[in-house]
Amino acid sequence: MTNNPAQKIKINISYGYDIHGLELSVSDYEKIKNGDTLEIQGQGFLIEGEVAHDTWRFDAENIDVSCENGFQVFQGNIEDIIHIEKI
Repeated sequence: MTNNPAQKIKINISYGYDIHGLELSVSDYEKIKNGDTLEIQGQGFLIEGEVAHDTWRFDAENIDVSCENGFQVFQGNIEDIIHIEKI
């Protein structure tokens, strides 16, 4: 995968009853694949009609997604990513 700074990657996870995604740079995606620790602010999503701001934390093989209100969206590992695409 070439590292075009304008290019993005979208990853999706399933958290039971819904799918949640994150758009990130190719360089950040490469860091995650290498096991680096990284924290990325998500694009937000709706919870009961309100926009919740999400934070994705990557640490080695682990993924932790939580919201500003303390709601734990997802805990798992990079093998739980269900879809990866260039955008």
